[in-house]
Amino acid sequence: MVNNVFQEVPLVQVSFFQRIFKQLPVENSVIELNNLLASYPINQISKDLIYEIEERYQISLKDEFKLNLEEFYAVYLNHCLDDGILCDSDFDNLNNLKSILSLSEESIGKLNKDIGVIVYKKFFDKSISNGRLVKKEEILLEKIEKDLKLPKSLVNKICRDGKQNFMQNYLENIIHKLDFSPSLQQEVLETGERLNIDLNFNKEINKQLERLRIYWKLENLPLETIKCDIQIQKSEECYFKIDAVEWHELKNYKHKPINYNSDTKKIKRFFLNPQKNNNAVYTKYIDSGSLYLTNKRVIFIGSNKNLNIRFEKILRLTPQSDGIEIDKETIKSVYVKIFNQADEFSLILDKLIKQVK
Repeated sequence: MVNNVFQEVPLVQVSFFQRIFKQLPVENSVIELNNLLASYPINQISKDLIYEIEERYQISLKDEFKLNLEEFYAVYLNHCLDDGILCDSDFDNLNNLKSILSLSEESIGKLNKDIGVIVYKKFFDKSISNGRLVKKEEILLEKIEKDLKLPKSLVNKICRDGKQNFMQNYLENIIHKLDFSPSLQQEVLETGERLNIDLNFNKEINKQLERLRIYWKLENLPLETIKCDIQIQKSEECYFKIDAVEWHELKNYKHKPINYNSDTKKIKRFFLNPQKNNNAVYTKYIDSGSLYLTNKRVIFIGSNKNLNIRFEKILRLTPQSDGIEIDKETIKSVYVKIFNQADEFSLILDKLIKQVK
């Protein structure tokens, strides 16, 4: 076997009636052509050898097996482009293959385009896999484009889609890790500039990154105190206030931890991808009003009633689709409906509780 691109295939057995009528299985003609390509160097195969096969089977390969002939060319072209480079010998072999297979310019153009798109995309995706496109890789891509005569509009689309896919996967990986530090934010900006891509191509991803940026600040920087419009203890500082919340009480029969036990990553992941996860059974609506967080407690100032929970009484936080469930040492737990900034409230509360504990 000379050419490892094509593999020799056994011929189909002659049937009983074919033997009687001295006929050959017509499918063996294309199998013989395949075996010819597998047995000799491409540039040594002449049209005469193809004619011999056609004469023996009394057919026209071009008419009967056009798709097979195109496939032979496509397989060999793909092999030549394995390293992205077409050398002079590759062009010679491809031209001879085109000739002996009697392929039209139209067929060759379509095959070059179809294979070229696959190859160009493969090498382009590989070239930007580290978030940059160096000159050496640009030269290789330009050669593939030129050798296969790929339309510029098609190349531009492949590049644009490839960059967007890379950035989307890159950013989704950041979101999956739930960490968006300032240094990582700078790296994202620099990667976008290097690839010359607008980072606003996906609004949902940008929204999640903005939330992660806020989460990182809440977790890693000192909390900012705010002016409190209610009376609190002299030793208290206020870090959060939100209006228009609802305070509910519920009986929670779930097993409660002995000590405070909440997963910060779980809270972040839940609010980044809101979902219906509300298994709480409301037992009693208490009031509507404003919610405050100090360094010691959760304070609720309602229209009819004021309530508070000290941090040492809290055992678990469970994020829900429209607020947060706060498990206390008592049977009755609290469900606070927060229609805006529930994620920030939950993360600040989680941080403050851990500081106290």
